[in-house]
Amino acid sequence: MDKVGAFVKRPPLTATQEATLLDVVKIMATHNIGLVAVVDEAGRPLGVVSERDVIRALARGVQLSAKAIDVGTRGNLLTAKADDDIYSAIKKMRERGTRHILVVDDAGKLVGVVSIRDLIEDRALKSIGDRVWWPPPEE
Repeated sequence: MDKVGAFVKRPPLTATQEATLLDVVKIMATHNIGLVAVVDEAGRPLGVVSERDVIRALARGVQLSAKAIDVGTRGNLLTAKADDDIYSAIKKMRERGTRHILVVDDAGKLVGVVSIRDLIEDRALKSIGDRVWWPPPEE
């Protein structure tokens, strides 16, 4: 079974607690990503800001100068460890209705983010199929 860490494409792109909504939007646009994690000084996630959070905030009249963490999700973040199996991570994402899962180390430091886009790869689909259909049906 493939592990979550195999689907981490790059180091996480993060923002500090002081980052504004504009700062986060620029990170998203520059790197073509849909989620930015807000981390503390030790690199532990405090919250996340998704594209949907940005849209909802702007629709409510929130200014781009507002602190990003105030428009994102804080606490009860969806996380996995790099050595967790990918099937379990996907189940968590589906149960919570999220498109991203934060990958953290044993100290809680953010080491990556896996998105639904990352999971569309054949390797992820094969891993899920193996889990669902193993042992294979007899013909």
